[in-house]
Amino acid sequence: HYKLMVLLEQELPECNRREQIDELSEKFCTNHGSSKNSRKRLSQTLFHVPRTRLDLLPYYARMATTLSKVWPDIGETLLVELEQQFHGQAKFKKNQNIESRLRTARYIGELTKFRLAPPIVSLRCLQRCLDDFTGANVDIACSLLESCGRYLYRLPHTNSKLSNLMETMMRLSKAKRLDERSQALINTAMYTVKPPASGPKKEAKEYTPLEGYLRYLLMVSLQPTESS
Repeated sequence: HYKLMVLLEQELPECNRREQIDELSEKFCTNHGSSKNSRKRLSQTLFHVPRTRLDLLPYYARMATTLSKVWPDIGETLLVELEQQFHGQAKFKKNQNIESRLRTARYIGELTKFRLAPPIVSLRCLQRCLDDFTGANVDIACSLLESCGRYLYRLPHTNSKLSNLMETMMRLSKAKRLDERSQALINTAMYTVKPPASGPKKEAKEYTPLEGYLRYLLMVSLQPTESS
C-alpha cells in the first residue's frame, strides 16, 4: 500500500495540530482500517516514536484512542508493547538509554489521560520506579507524575493511591539524600500534581454612591487630556 506508507512514514511524523491528526485518523479509517495487516502496521508505527520526538506523543495517543473506538486491537497492541518495554527497560541498569525510558513513560502517561490506558498501568509503573528509587528511576518517576499525575490526583478512585505513592517518594528522597538535581525534579513533579494553593482573593471594596462619584471625578474626569 503506497498510500499507507505515505501516511505512516511521511504524514504522521509531521503532525503538530489536533485537526491534522484527526484528519489522518479519518483517512486511515476510511482507506485502510478494515485491513488487519494495516492496523498492525499502524500500531507498530505509533509504538516506534523516535525518542527525541516527545512532541508527537499527545497526537499519537489521540490517534490511537480515536481509532480504538472502532478497532480496539490498535490501542491494545500499542499499550501491551509499551508496558512490556517500560518494565523490560527497568530491569537493566547497565547500558540504559534514559531518553528511550522517558519517552515510554510519557507515552503511557498520555494514553492514561486519553483513558486508553487504565490508571492502574501508570500507578504500577510509578511503583516500579519507587521499588528502586535511584539513578534514572528518579527521572522516570518524575516524568510519569508530570505527564499524568495531575489527572490521576483529580480522579476520585485513584487520588488516595497516588497520594500514598507521592508520600513514599518524598520519604525515599529524604532517606536516600538525593542530589540537588534529583530533588529539584521531585519538587517540580510534586508542584505539577499539587500546585501550591493561591492566597485568598482580595475582595473589592464597596463604595457608597457619593464615594464612587468622587473617585470618578478625581480619577477620570479631572485627569488632564491631550487637548488640555
